[in-house]
Amino acid sequence: MKKTLFRRAAVGVFAAAATVGLSTLFASPASAHDAGPFGESDCGDNGTYTVTWTVQNDYGQSVDIKNISISPTNETHAVIHLAAKGQSGDKATFTTTYSGDTKKDLELHVTGLWADNYEHSFTSPKVHLSGDCKPTEHTPSPSKSPSKPATPEASRPATHAPSVSPSPSLPVTGSSSTLPMVGTGAALVAGGAALVFAIRRRRNITFTAE
Repeated sequence: MKKTLFRRAAVGVFAAAATVGLSTLFASPASAHDAGPFGESDCGDNGTYTVTWTVQNDYGQSVDIKNISISPTNETHAVIHLAAKGQSGDKATFTTTYSGDTKKDLELHVTGLWADNYEHSFTSPKVHLSGDCKPTEHTPSPSKSPSKPATPEASRPATHAPSVSPSPSLPVTGSSSTLPMVGTGAALVAGGAALVFAIRRRRNITFTAE
């Protein structure tokens, strides 16, 4: 009888312990106080590193993120207030910049103080800067060749030779009877000249007596 009671009691204790353990196992991730800091680096076109740091609340009560610092550069940031998980404002980001030749492994350190007075410190994974961030070279677009100016001959307006109007012909006066009259006159002149020649020759003839 005693053994039976002992066994029952042991089974009950074991079951209770298992129940508590399982509830704790599944409840812990949902109610964990975590600020979840992390960072991401980007090489900009101007040859400068920009690191974006993020903190987020994974607990169901609001939290103040304080003691914010970056190592090994010793940069600091003001306190950031985050709303409870799942509410607007449960996440925040800020950035820091570094020259393109910076070779460092950066870490973000923060301390979270929740509304239930739970306080804990967190460190982000390292953000590696390799020091080879260079400005992006932009290839200039080919410029158009200027158009050649027009040559003087081409720009000079075309000249046209003045058109020559035909000279007016003299009007024909008189009638076609002019030619016969000219011929008659010429015949009279020729006959007169022959007559004068004959008279002169007659005067020069001498008579001799027989």
